[in-house]
Amino acid sequence: MPDEADELILKMRHLEAGARAEEEARRLEERGKSLKSRAQQMAWAAQIELDAAEKQQREGEEKIERAKAPGMPALDAGDLLSEGKQQAAEGRTRVVKARARLNYALDQMDESERQELEALRAGARAETHAQLAEDPLFSKAAPPAPASPPEGEGEGA
Repeated sequence: MPDEADELILKMRHLEAGARAEEEARRLEERGKSLKSRAQQMAWAAQIELDAAEKQQREGEEKIERAKAPGMPALDAGDLLSEGKQQAAEGRTRVVKARARLNYALDQMDESERQELEALRAGARAETHAQLAEDPLFSKAAPPAPASPPEGEGEGA
């Protein structure tokens, strides 16, 4: 009778551990999916910002080149040069910030892939616990170890 109770307790523990592992796998998988989509959205926005910043920087540098071209009136060239320098500097600043955001988003996507791997491992643990709970060989209680013979009996008697 105690063997059956121990067997049932062991089976319940495995079922409980399996349920916990399944819940953890589901939670990790959901987190990974949401993180990946947010990271993808962030990367998309950062890429658009990066393109716009690079365009602004190029336009500023083109204005600087036009201001340095021969034949441009001095006052116009000075205005164009200062405008081009300011635009190019703002563009460079935006490029740096956009690249940082893009790199962060790419790092988050790597984190998402790591979360998916952890969810897969948690699912495997849940499946293992479920199999152990149902395994007929595992659920059978091990035969009790032979008791030591009473004193006076055995090898030396």
